[in-house]
Amino acid sequence: MAFLPTCWLVIPFENARRAYYADKTWPLELRRNYTSPTQALFRIPLEEGPSFLFRGGFPLAMNQFLFWTTYCTFYTFHKNKYFFMWLYQDFSYDYIKVLNMSFSFAVASVVAYPAYFTREMVDLWPKERGGHCTWNNNYRQCFKWMVENMDMLSYNYLSGYWMWVRRYGAIYFSALWMADSMGMMTNSNESFNSLEVIYPNFAESS
Repeated sequence: MAFLPTCWLVIPFENARRAYYADKTWPLELRRNYTSPTQALFRIPLEEGPSFLFRGGFPLAMNQFLFWTTYCTFYTFHKNKYFFMWLYQDFSYDYIKVLNMSFSFAVASVVAYPAYFTREMVDLWPKERGGHCTWNNNYRQCFKWMVENMDMLSYNYLSGYWMWVRRYGAIYFSALWMADSMGMMTNSNESFNSLEVIYPNFAESS
């Protein structure tokens, strides 16, 4: 739940970046002449209104929520289950940490990327005859369609996945590494992460 109120924070920065690069594709007389994504971030609220920075933010917010929820859930779960590797088996904690983070990142990125990909599907995919968009230019409808057809088309939703990993992978990997080093993941050994709590129906009762 901690990521629900914060997942939207990335939207203004991503929209400013897209506005900066999109501006270069317009005819000279229509350009806003942004000099950098940072300048676009400051100019857009003044010229277009603050709400412009949050337009079309559903794919980004959903991507962030799914990624960080899955990333931290898997990391804390496995940290709870494999603590004996560095505590009793003399493996380096950093070594186990890298393996744990790599696995957690791989799962989280594959789960979350399709939500990010809805932008490309709605904005860039060929339209139906007559210029009609399959999802009525609605990101939420597109994401709903993706979920409903995940069994047949899931691999197609990962188009451009490695470009996303190159852009955000090192940043997200470093963020969790620092969070763990600062002690923000030390509660992974608390009782709510135990198998008895997660699967109470299969735990022995006292």
